[in-house]
Amino acid sequence: MTTSVPVFIGLRYWRARKDTRFVSFITLFSVLGITIGVAALIIVSSVMNGLEGRLKGQILGAVPQLVIDAGELPLEQMQADLRRQPHVVGQVPLLSSEALVMRGHDMGGVQLLGIDPVLELPFSPIAAHMVQGQYDALQGGEYRILLGSQLASQLGVFSGDQVRVVAAQGARYTPMGRVPSQRNFTVAGVFNLGSEVDQRMALIHIDDASRLLRQTPQWRLYLDDAFLAPMVGQQLNQHWQALPTPPSLTDWRSEYGQLFAAVKMEKRMMSLLLGLIIAVAAFNIVSALVMMVTDKTADVAILKTQGLSRSAVMGIFTTQGMSSSLLGTLLGLLVGLALALNLQPVLDLFGIWLLPPGQPLPVIIDKVQVFYVVCGALALSFLATLYPAWRASHVNPAEVLRYE
Repeated sequence: MTTSVPVFIGLRYWRARKDTRFVSFITLFSVLGITIGVAALIIVSSVMNGLEGRLKGQILGAVPQLVIDAGELPLEQMQADLRRQPHVVGQVPLLSSEALVMRGHDMGGVQLLGIDPVLELPFSPIAAHMVQGQYDALQGGEYRILLGSQLASQLGVFSGDQVRVVAAQGARYTPMGRVPSQRNFTVAGVFNLGSEVDQRMALIHIDDASRLLRQTPQWRLYLDDAFLAPMVGQQLNQHWQALPTPPSLTDWRSEYGQLFAAVKMEKRMMSLLLGLIIAVAAFNIVSALVMMVTDKTADVAILKTQGLSRSAVMGIFTTQGMSSSLLGTLLGLLVGLALALNLQPVLDLFGIWLLPPGQPLPVIIDKVQVFYVVCGALALSFLATLYPAWRASHVNPAEVLRYE
């Protein structure tokens, strides 16, 4: 008995419509369920990838991804070690402190970064998102500052206005007590990244930061993938752990780890909920096959009397169930990819803007993720066919054909 016989009979049962209209109705719903589940999972996963990628670029591209306090490690040795790291694309000096930016009675708390704009320019995304002024307007000794758009709006300031910066670091002790380090700065520009960085970050020249904070610079690393910061930090720690006083490292997770952990958890929960749609469709396949087995019991008994083995009988109904699954998965794949690639134009037709007007919905289609969705749908459907197929393979021809 060739393997083509179970496949041929299974496909013939799957195409049959006479006297099996109710079964065909359930089969149709199982195909539609798998189609909707696969398409929804691809679309939602792509949108979540896009939103995560936008956050990654807007936030992790601007904030320090990995910061090293060299301590007693010679600068030349540290830079040589960093050049050997494959994921490090840039290393620049940095001074950082919590600070208050004040204008009259209005104020806002920020992370104050002292940078060298010339060294930062090839790596920082802020230069490409200036809405007022210029990124290179920061000049040492001129005490200029760049503010995020949300903070500038909150303070009501524009380029050329004066603000007072009160830093947490660099405080001095006087006969009147501890006096925080503070100074007036001129707003040299305003940037807009479209994220909370616009509210929580301010930039000054590193020379001005050195006078204000009275600190020695740390080193800021730019990576080709910010999510690799923990791995790179661990590798550097292992490399330097034999030193008497190894450098200390901090990465972006100390400030934004909870945000991206929440995004990852949301992605997993959405995938789980949409995967349940595919599971429901798989249960419809079980129902359709069980009724088909009941309807075709006599046919199965005759086939077994002609020498069809139990595995071949299971192959018949597995083929029938997987035909519905393959059709639904293929349709879901095509619909999901088509909508994901044209999601914003489709939403525009209905006048729907999920983000503020002017910001298109970001979509990143992960081929590996799509592959897992398709394989998961097919695997779940295959498992759903096993019980009905096993039940059909255990039909006793003598009992079924006794009164035929």
